Amino acid sequence: MTLLTPSCAEVTALLTDYEEGALGPFAWLGVKLHLGFCPPCQAFLDKLKRAPALLREAWDDTPTPQAEHALSSALALLREGRVPKGPQHHPEAEDWAALAPGGDPLLSLLLRVHLGHCPSCQAVHGSERAIPPEANTLEGLRPHLPADTRWSWSKWGLGGSEVARLAEDSQTGAVLSLARMPGGNRIPRHGHLGPEVSVLLCGGLQDGPAHLHPGDWIRHQQGSFHAPEADAGPECLAIVRLEGGLRFEGWRSLLGTVR
Repeated sequence: MTLLTPSCAEVTALLTDYEEGALGPFAWLGVKLHLGFCPPCQAFLDKLKRAPALLREAWDDTPTPQAEHALSSALALLREGRVPKGPQHHPEAEDWAALAPGGDPLLSLLLRVHLGHCPSCQAVHGSERAIPPEANTLEGLRPHLPADTRWSWSKWGLGGSEVARLAEDSQTGAVLSLARMPGGNRIPRHGHLGPEVSVLLCGGLQDGPAHLHPGDWIRHQQGSFHAPEADAGPECLAIVRLEGGLRFEGWRSLLGTVR
């Protein structure tokens, strides 16, 4: 490696982010300079670009966009040295403790939303505290949100996605937010500095290997990365409990930690 350009090993590790536009300006420039004089890395990049077409030829049927997104997300996790976890649309056993007296109030709200959609979870945990699905719109959910609803939306990305911070739990430091995405929009790729749990309220969402529908539950652990994308069509709305904040990749990393 020289002062200006990374080594071949470093470049090959960065090529996926380079193709996805997720590198910062200096890393992007270093990769660009290296590719200009390194035929082996140019050949590696060419193979990387041709891989999706080769995979399509290997399938008997045309893969759906959701399948392609799930595959790319799983490959990204493997490149990071982590084993991708399959889709999870229900809370884990330990999450249900939040419904007990003195439990986590933010997690309890998400559990009640999920219960409204999930007969199998109602059969185990009861339905008396479930928030009915017809309340899963922005206005319908307001009576179940923290009393102070004078929150405002802040933009995330350039496609119209927005997030509103609703409340913070003083004991855990967790933040409750609403995330709103126009159909077909994607929140830029980011990493989590603490765990995140979210429940989809309306619309459809591709989040790594998981394709979510209203009421579906998904958890992202500390250190995970993702770039959720709303299905084409109606607006996608989710309620989110986040600890520790997050950091965007690429030039957005200049924003620092976002909560």
